[in-house]
Amino acid sequence: MRRSYSLWAAVLAQAWLAGQTFMKTLGMLTGVSYVSGIDYYRGINERIAKLLPKGNIMAKNSEMVIVSVDCDEYVRLLTENDTPGVQEYLASGVAKLDRAGVDFLVIASNTAHICYSLVRERFPRLPVLHIADCLAAAIGRGATVGLLGTEPTMRDGSWLKERLAQHGVQVIVPQEEEQRQRCYKIICDELSFEIFKEESRSFLGSLSRQLKAQGASGVILGCTELELLLRQEDVPEVLLFRSAELHMDAAAKVQAGEKSIEEFLPSEP
Repeated sequence: MRRSYSLWAAVLAQAWLAGQTFMKTLGMLTGVSYVSGIDYYRGINERIAKLLPKGNIMAKNSEMVIVSVDCDEYVRLLTENDTPGVQEYLASGVAKLDRAGVDFLVIASNTAHICYSLVRERFPRLPVLHIADCLAAAIGRGATVGLLGTEPTMRDGSWLKERLAQHGVQVIVPQEEEQRQRCYKIICDELSFEIFKEESRSFLGSLSRQLKAQGASGVILGCTELELLLRQEDVPEVLLFRSAELHMDAAAKVQAGEKSIEEFLPSEP
């Protein structure tokens, strides 16, 4: 009798499990800025709700662990050109996600990918969905594109530009330092606090047109906050690659099991 009951319980458990939808646990590093993190949290959940079958009562939510760092400390280290310092600071946030046992990492910022190499070295078991890989999948091999972003990303940005180059994508940026600094100021002083000004939108649109005139086939909005201000309809003549949108799309598909991170990796070593 006891054995029969145990067998029946196992059958019921299997039937219940068969009706469940399992997803990977996504780890998100944010706070760089919190506005971007809110956008990612909302965007990934909206996509998961569409990708996965409805649950027992409601649409599915993303199974996610979030760690938020201090944007002020992050920007201070960037401004002082302390690359090892900013890498260590961001990696300390990733360590918390690693201890939480997440299945893969999403860094909700282009510039914060400055820590990518250190993260891969320090947490080899933790796969990272690189934002540049998601961009490259949309841009296509052999293209030359413009890049707007933070001043460190436009001036250096090796963590983004070199990764794109592995996909055969070349990058050009605004030539004048004053333009790059103004773009950075808009990000830090306005967009990171959900302040959206028409004059700033106009300026970014002008930069996008300049990059197209210099030979870019499109322009990467290479700071996740930029696409909250500049929309495709603002510059219909310039193809915009919205890095955060593409990153969120890929993250949700990986989490839902529709894609693997390996499918986004560059073919070159």
